Amino acid sequence: MNLEIRNGIILAFGGFLWLLMENALGLHQAYLGIQPFIFWMIILLPLAMIYQSLKYRRDKLQSGTITLIDALKSSLTLSGVASLMAPLFVWLYVSVVNPSYLLIRKDAELKALDETNLNDATFLLRKNEIEQQFTTLSYLFSAFVFSIAVCLVLSIIISVLIRKKPVVNLNSVKSGETVGSGVD
Repeated sequence: MNLEIRNGIILAFGGFLWLLMENALGLHQAYLGIQPFIFWMIILLPLAMIYQSLKYRRDKLQSGTITLIDALKSSLTLSGVASLMAPLFVWLYVSVVNPSYLLIRKDAELKALDETNLNDATFLLRKNEIEQQFTTLSYLFSAFVFSIAVCLVLSIIISVLIRKKPVVNLNSVKSGETVGSGVD
């Protein structure tokens, strides 16, 4: 199996395990208020997976060098696989593991909205947004968009930082040749 596909699957499964951990810690029920802050730590998963994959590709598969384009291809493939699988695992979570999760989240948002002093038009608009946000389809779409956005940004940053160009030994260049000319 291709390195990027394998690691994309592992990353998506890791995201599912993260959801299970949040649920086990009560972050999806009793401690719903702190869940959004803990949730952002999930970025550590794609950060570690993309970095490890690019480092392995560079050091083991490409003799210690990797260009920016190769790094981007690799990391974006991994990110794409993980992002395509994320909605599947989120669906599994909200449909099988914790079917009341979306209702709990929606109720908490609506309760917080009730405590605001918004004018009637803004209140109704926001209430409608909340009703639409916490449907299964909307949540699956959000999982995909969030996953692809985070992985895209991390892929670009890590690809820039990890690239190594081949080192040209100037002593091995014959006189009269131009380094990097592509002439053999």
